[in-house]
Amino acid sequence: MTSNTLGNQYALTVVTPILPGAERELRTYLEGLSPQNSPLTRLRRTHFGRWVIVEDFVADPSESDPDELGCQYLLFSATLDGDVFSYLDELCEELADEAEHIWGVCIGAPHPTRGPALKAYLLHNQIDTGLFFSAYPNATVTDVRYALEARSRAVAFALEAQGMEPAALQQAFREEFGV
Repeated sequence: MTSNTLGNQYALTVVTPILPGAERELRTYLEGLSPQNSPLTRLRRTHFGRWVIVEDFVADPSESDPDELGCQYLLFSATLDGDVFSYLDELCEELADEAEHIWGVCIGAPHPTRGPALKAYLLHNQIDTGLFFSAYPNATVTDVRYALEARSRAVAFALEAQGMEPAALQQAFREEFGV
């Protein structure tokens, strides 16, 4: 077990340097991705994932000689079910078109930016997460989606059932939830 694992989940953190001059193109591309239909939704084991462009360190004003980044970096973080190696295989296959736009503008990225070469690049630039928290570390993405669906059904039922007589309420509950 590493600091990247908790229960059945794995926290992946990858930091890659962006080619100088490519930052605006990358930011525009990332901002153009649909939050409702993120490419990461095609990776069924992703609980959470994001790309962030890190422009520089936030320096403490009391420091006389703060550290500065030599270039901007792309941070990719994801919480996923299972092992990182098979997840990266899926990512490299499912996000092949997006990967060219995302990691293809990073220093040292393979060209074409796909397949085993991309997987090796991402693993090379992986850093330990350090602090990883998950409220339900043994719940899979499927478990979470099922729980959210059950909650939605229960809320909808409660709203529709207001004012029902007890016998009708019991019957409607049994029909809705199969108990």
